Amino acid sequence: MEEKLIELYCTICQCNDSRFLEGTQRQSNNNCPQFSDEELITVYLWGKAQQLLTRKAIYNYTKSHLLAWFPALPSYQAFCRRLNRLTPAFQALAEIWAEAEKSSDTHCYAVDSCPVMAARHSYSTGARVGAGFCDKCYNAARQEWYYGVKLHVFVMLRPGRLPLLRAAQISPASCPDLMAAKQIDRDCAPVSFGRLFADRAYCDADWAESLKKCRNIDLITPRKRKRYDVLRSGDCSHFRVSSARQPIESFFHWANLKSAFQDASRARSLQGIFFLVFSALAFIAFLARFYY
Repeated sequence: MEEKLIELYCTICQCNDSRFLEGTQRQSNNNCPQFSDEELITVYLWGKAQQLLTRKAIYNYTKSHLLAWFPALPSYQAFCRRLNRLTPAFQALAEIWAEAEKSSDTHCYAVDSCPVMAARHSYSTGARVGAGFCDKCYNAARQEWYYGVKLHVFVMLRPGRLPLLRAAQISPASCPDLMAAKQIDRDCAPVSFGRLFADRAYCDADWAESLKKCRNIDLITPRKRKRYDVLRSGDCSHFRVSSARQPIESFFHWANLKSAFQDASRARSLQGIFFLVFSALAFIAFLARFYY
């Protein structure tokens, strides 16, 4: 257990990627605090690994069990304030660790989205957290209205194992899935040489043609069945796509179980929501790197 903690701390300290260094850079006189940013990130991710879901629980655990390792632990208020400031660093770690995990035995991918809810049901009408970015939308899968944002992800599928995160983006809740997927594809090209499984929200002939031409990717979506169509024997395209997309549903369920990122009701600002999501993605990438 101690070896894993040391390995995590050393991995963070030795990260020389410019994205991470920019996320931890300080433009103030207090640019070398006694409790370093690397220690803070280590403490937070380690607390998540112990299945502690709140900052308060992680802080109390560190104070009770790891104080000998981190004697300069600040007050709880400073602990929370500095975590919010390190949101770009967690985002960078998620990207770096996701890029480090490659797989040569498969070229199958999936894309989907899930809600991050700051308020639900009747409370979604008067919610104002993150106003200007967060908005209200209906979630058909849960059959409920919610206020918040939406997380869009591309994952690489692995037979018999959880998928690997390839790219992620946060958008307003009302942003169409297809629009967000096109933007991710345009910005970072997360998939290439294989097949991309998606649901009906991603059906778009132009995008499918572009993926095939530029990325050598076959976009596979369920066929839109007309009301008067008859389901013929042997026509199992919908079931094949649903089966191939099941791992990304398991990915969202597992990630939410481990980090509770879909419940943003405790967030009091847009920065708090961003921290909740990006720290969860960094934690998921951390688990994939050290445990799975």
